[in-house]
Amino acid sequence: MSKTAIIFEAHNDDLYVGVGGTLVKLVKQGYDVIEVVFSAGQMSHPHYKEEIIINKRIKEAESIGRQFGIKQTIFLGLKDNKLEKEIKLKDIHERIRNIIKRYDPVKIFCTTSTDPHPDHRAVNHAVMKVIESLNYNKDVYGYEVWNLANENTPVTYNDISDYFKAKIAMMKACKSQWFYMYLLLLPVYFRAKYYGIKNNFKYAEKLYILR
Repeated sequence: MSKTAIIFEAHNDDLYVGVGGTLVKLVKQGYDVIEVVFSAGQMSHPHYKEEIIINKRIKEAESIGRQFGIKQTIFLGLKDNKLEKEIKLKDIHERIRNIIKRYDPVKIFCTTSTDPHPDHRAVNHAVMKVIESLNYNKDVYGYEVWNLANENTPVTYNDISDYFKAKIAMMKACKSQWFYMYLLLLPVYFRAKYYGIKNNFKYAEKLYILR
């Protein structure tokens, strides 16, 4: 029987930056990986009509998901840069609860409470609130995107030496966000290299143990 992991993210590119290597590793280990995207990130191109960007980013996320073995991508359809408000208005906690109960994951990943991006923090708060209400007692990890400060939790380092090239390929495949992805390539490389050196790996991703 397959094991399931769910990755919650504000925007689909968060996954590639934060846990792209871990994602590919999980797929290779036989996990069914479910991606839950809160917003299509339509404000990334304010000079285009929202529906054009939403459609483009959804198709792109689905294409990357198929390429790298994501079992299913679920879009919650919330407004970019307004997730805290949208989560409250649209009872997204109930949708998160239903997703977790339906797929019964053995691992959950989400953005962190210290990420500078307010949408990333909103996702963390919503997911953790639901997890606490469900008395979920399996693995919950936080991953880094724009993080400058550390979470006040224990950490673990995941060896992604065999999957780092796939992580970079995933980031480059996110062509609608090419500016942000290329801006992050060097920080992502140095972060993975630094974490790897600390743990005698070639490359690693840091995961905060939230539960």
